[in-house]
Amino acid sequence: MSYSMWMLEYSHCLAQPMGCIFYGAWNAGTRAFSYSYVYIEGNGHKILVDIGHDNNSSNLHYNEINDITDYQYPDAVLAKVGVRPEEIDTVVLTHAHYDHAGAMRWFPNATFYLQRRELETSREALEASPLFDSLIGALDPSDISELERLATAGRLVLLDGPLELLPGLEIKTAWDTHTKGGQYAVLNDHIGNPWVITGDAMYSYGNAEGIDGKGGYVNIGFGGGSGWEGLLLIDELVKAAGDTSRLVIVHESETFTRHPSRLFDDGLSVAELVLAPGEASRINANETR
Repeated sequence: MSYSMWMLEYSHCLAQPMGCIFYGAWNAGTRAFSYSYVYIEGNGHKILVDIGHDNNSSNLHYNEINDITDYQYPDAVLAKVGVRPEEIDTVVLTHAHYDHAGAMRWFPNATFYLQRRELETSREALEASPLFDSLIGALDPSDISELERLATAGRLVLLDGPLELLPGLEIKTAWDTHTKGGQYAVLNDHIGNPWVITGDAMYSYGNAEGIDGKGGYVNIGFGGGSGWEGLLLIDELVKAAGDTSRLVIVHESETFTRHPSRLFDDGLSVAELVLAPGEASRINANETR
């Protein structure tokens, strides 16, 4: 097994409330917040973990109310690492929020993977309105309908727990944390290092390392599950990765300083996290274009 992996930024929020990123930091101001997804290539597969949102759909409403800027569509983002959306054959969705699952139409040849519990509880929450409305502000009803359509068409595989999706690529559950039925992925590279793609179990390295690196786990401030379970999950992710810099956190802009990266002229960055043996850099790291 041999994989390469990149984290691809597709938009920003320039003033994300700190209380969203860190539970309890209610009066700590704001900071920049990345929106990204992860591209993995190897062993005959082209894989995305999460896909971002789609501004040509009802997702645009969520983009606007969350003050998201610098948005780029998947074709422009993936072109930075030399791949087209129609080449993607596998998509792992960590959860059903619009900024992780909204761009489904861009990947016509992909098989999608999501926990059954995530889809069912998302529909349940929507139908129970207004009971859960305060917890589902990132859930676009049209995305849930599209996921259900893909499941009926056989293009969405609904999982009932962990799965070794491919040799060296595992899916693990993250239930009752950020969402009721979330999941995360673990990629083992060619020298045996585990890389943990966290989904929204974390928004920042600070969730694992403490705010400003002061130590101690801090749960995220936005979610519909249990804070207790969220902290247990952070501990699980840290132990699985073995090194907090191998936590792949798609909302964390510091990723682009901890790892070889390139800032492109659209203001968005790509981090080159893993290169398979013999694979040349696709981004000429640490340059601006």
